[in-house]
Amino acid sequence: MRQLGLGLAMAAAGFAMALQTARADEELPIGVIAAQSGSFVSAGNTIVGAANLAAQQINDAGGIKVGGKTYKIKLYIRDNRTDVNVTIAAARELVNDIGVKAIWGTETHDFSVSMAKITGPAKVLQFSGNSSLGAVLDDKAVAEDGWLHYAFQSEPQEWQRSGSTAKGVLSLLTPQLTSPPKHSVVFVGNDATGQYLSSHYVKALEAEGQKVDLVQYPPDTTDFSPLLTRIKGMKPDIVHFWYNGDSTLTAFPQALKLGVAPSYFLFGVDPGIYQERSLKADVPVTLSCVPVCWGSSPYPEVKQYFEKYFGLGAAKGPQSSVSLLYYDYFFWYAKALEKVGKLDDPDAVVAELLKSDYKGVVSPVPLVFNKHHQVTFATEVCMVEPNTSDQFKCAVEQPPAAPPPGDNGG
Repeated sequence: MRQLGLGLAMAAAGFAMALQTARADEELPIGVIAAQSGSFVSAGNTIVGAANLAAQQINDAGGIKVGGKTYKIKLYIRDNRTDVNVTIAAARELVNDIGVKAIWGTETHDFSVSMAKITGPAKVLQFSGNSSLGAVLDDKAVAEDGWLHYAFQSEPQEWQRSGSTAKGVLSLLTPQLTSPPKHSVVFVGNDATGQYLSSHYVKALEAEGQKVDLVQYPPDTTDFSPLLTRIKGMKPDIVHFWYNGDSTLTAFPQALKLGVAPSYFLFGVDPGIYQERSLKADVPVTLSCVPVCWGSSPYPEVKQYFEKYFGLGAAKGPQSSVSLLYYDYFFWYAKALEKVGKLDDPDAVVAELLKSDYKGVVSPVPLVFNKHHQVTFATEVCMVEPNTSDQFKCAVEQPPAAPPPGDNGG
């Protein structure tokens, strides 16, 4: 009887292990690393919101069918606290301990690069909505034996976005000013991402005929008055608040109080948040969204997306539209997995992503990765009427065909 009991116990244990294995086979582990606290929380929260919505929709639709099995996405979300060391630790945990097949994130250049040094050797795909990856995505880096072979940049190259943004800002502001603007000041945080992004935007403005001065502030600055007073002394026609929407929402009211310039541009501040915070200026103000606006979008698909996005509890922040740099890529990745028919062949998945396209929410034109794992789409720029918080005129600007003079495109 003891032997029979032992045999039954072993059989039960074997059945339990088989059941656990079957359940594990049905889980597709995907990591998300984003700032849910710290100085870049507005953009970081959007990654989590997009991931939650995409995973829910894919799972509710029946999951991902790969090689005769159906997989449901299991998200493993980690807060990087806007700290590169926390980012590295989170990437190691997700790759080495949990065994994720792909990671979405992060939102800043040096963080994304640090992650890629972990995801690359492990052959884990990484999708980062970070145009500054263009500084390192080259032929050698994305080759089959390259350290960025498994990394994908899910927003346009920075010279493209800067070019379309500069054109949109100037085309909207010029008719509002007493004379065509000639002098711009770009006001940006002095960190790796700010330095990279502003280098392209300065060239884009110069290509539009602007004389440009660059003024940088230390990250986490809260009192911008001394620097803004210095900018006022430069007598600019336009002050361009570049890169970090959270910092901009602190600095912009200070600039209005000081009367720094006759017009402004707020990068990454959605018309929706401008309206919700009842911001007003007695001079013309332009805003841009990364990539399209939740507060004022010309696309019905975008409006429907944000109804669902906010319906899941996502915050209406200055950069909520950043979520669209991550959402579509879940479906594109799922489509590639189904086409490849294997869960554990990342090289085949990379090849499939590079030869396929995907028509999603972010662009009316299907998304295509170029040979450097980058996509292209337009930028939406809006202008708010002076002394109002809710009267917007918006335009969708296509990217230029080539980098401007002095910009090598990298």
